Amino acid sequence: MSAAYVFDTVLTSSLLIFFFYICFATLIICFAYLLEDEIREFFKSKRERRIVRGRSEQPVDAVVDDIYDSY
Repeated sequence: MSAAYVFDTVLTSSLLIFFFYICFATLIICFAYLLEDEIREFFKSKRERRIVRGRSEQPVDAVVDDIYDSY
């Protein structure tokens, strides 16, 4: 075994491991971003439902006052 062969084998293996690591890390980041976006949408819809439910339990005059106050 020559030094060039050993160096080439180690370098090629290291580059392949680095390439697969980068691909795997990129996939994890993409999935994390998509998951975060879905969680944000879920909490937003839940918050909106809670606000609507809270408004529906109030007397009508209070709801009208809230609408006018929001503008």
